[in-house]
Amino acid sequence: MQKVVILGGGFGGVRCALDLSRYAGDELSVTLIDRNSYHLFTPTLYEVASAAPIKEDDMFHLQLRRSISIPYSKIFAGKNVQLVQAEIASVDLVNKRVTFAGGDPVRSSLAEVRRTRAFGASETSNGIDFDYCVLALGSQSSDFGIPGVYEYAYQFKTISDGLALNKKMQELFRDIKEGRAASPISFLIIGAGFTGIELAAELASCARMLSKKLGLDKRAYSLTLFEAAPNILPMVQDKERDIIVKRLTELGVAIMSNSFIESVTSDSVKLKSGQTVKGSAVVWTAGVQPSVLLKSIHGLELTPKGKVPVRPTLAVSGLPSVYALGDVIEFIDPKTQKPVPGLAHTALAQGRVTARNIATSIKGRQLKEYVPYYDSWIAPVGAKFAVAHLGQGSTLTGFWGWLVRGLADLRYFMSILPLKQALALFRRDLMLFSKND
Repeated sequence: MQKVVILGGGFGGVRCALDLSRYAGDELSVTLIDRNSYHLFTPTLYEVASAAPIKEDDMFHLQLRRSISIPYSKIFAGKNVQLVQAEIASVDLVNKRVTFAGGDPVRSSLAEVRRTRAFGASETSNGIDFDYCVLALGSQSSDFGIPGVYEYAYQFKTISDGLALNKKMQELFRDIKEGRAASPISFLIIGAGFTGIELAAELASCARMLSKKLGLDKRAYSLTLFEAAPNILPMVQDKERDIIVKRLTELGVAIMSNSFIESVTSDSVKLKSGQTVKGSAVVWTAGVQPSVLLKSIHGLELTPKGKVPVRPTLAVSGLPSVYALGDVIEFIDPKTQKPVPGLAHTALAQGRVTARNIATSIKGRQLKEYVPYYDSWIAPVGAKFAVAHLGQGSTLTGFWGWLVRGLADLRYFMSILPLKQALALFRRDLMLFSKND
């Protein structure tokens, strides 16, 4: 039996596991290893940070956590996939073994007998041997060497990051209402990519709603978005950027382009121009880097940017039984000669190709090459407003763009969950996150 180990449960890793589960049987076993027990739906992380009921309690935070944390037990229920919840200590691609950190990992499968049959003596309490390995480890925040980013700025990659920012926002408004602080509240958001603009727009909508409900002046808050480049979202068309800039301005978000950050403190951002901007909270959305675990993997060569070079089939160069996908890879688009961006839908496509190629490789058939497509994107810009670029010059804005975004989320939920559960999750999120609209 061929053993496939998938490292990481992001969009590409989950898709690869689900597709491979269809092939699992006497010839193939599939194991997904992740430090968490859930799949994080990152496209709505900004909603968690900006959700704002007047009454904050533990139950509310639990609701927020459940809104974008989808348990693997639900995703893989009835599927031929075993989940191992563990921190990875090391990966040896030469000897084909993954070792876990700490004590015994948490394992789940359809039946103990299936696990025993699948692994036998190759599985021990601190590691797993494999025949095929998929590197889907994702990315983590990068501070680009700027002092103070990790120490003082709110990061924005995990559910804990989103909840921490939400808690800070609630505390700031309560302090003004109860006379413990003077207005205005000022959020400083560094990085005007898609994550930065989505967060800035929704925080502005949330602040406006909170100010109104608490009886505060509309000047009780301000938001500033910093971007090092001359324009926000340099990858989008001018007409679409103009729509987004206009929308952000209407929401009260000040955009500071050509703003290179020199250092960060808990309540300020210092620019290389010498200007210092004071604020109540600093949020970092400016950049990510591939998982640092890659640097410690025995037998893996990386590009100067710390990414994994892959062949057109997504197999790692020089390692035909190792595949990589998502944020960890450097895949040069033959049409543009530029790296394919790390987006959710590109990771999903890579997960499908990887699963197919592993299955066909086991059977000795010809592998399929990955053909990248990323000429579509959706940018929510506060409340029920979004800009949806659907490719080939087609763009929907405002409510219709927001509707397309909602349908895209529902479609994804339906692709990984049973229909009833997918609809329930979509409805719950819609009710929870529509309070700012």
